[in-house]
Amino acid sequence: MELVSLMRTMGSLAMVLGLLGAALWIVRRYDIQLPGRAALIPGRSTKRVELIERIQLDQKRSVVLIRRDDREHLFVLHPDRATVLESRILRFEEQVAMKELVLCPSLDGEWYNG
Repeated sequence: MELVSLMRTMGSLAMVLGLLGAALWIVRRYDIQLPGRAALIPGRSTKRVELIERIQLDQKRSVVLIRRDDREHLFVLHPDRATVLESRILRFEEQVAMKELVLCPSLDGEWYNG
């Protein structure tokens, strides 16, 4: 009788796992929007704020780089406060674009002799 009970339990477990796998396959196959799952816009993340990097300085302090929209901000986190080290940091691609932007080619470089 114990063998029959064990086989029934294993069969039930296999059926439940099979149903969960089938439900997951259907959700992925037909891209069903579940509650709490945001629709992604191609080329744009739905998150406005994300943690880029965190470095622990010691037991109580750490440096945090946070991106908000298109800007990055650098903070030092203390146990009771946060200190802004640098704000509105341009991303690398924006820095390259700013360097390539020349308003007047004749004024590019060393033009001021005063």
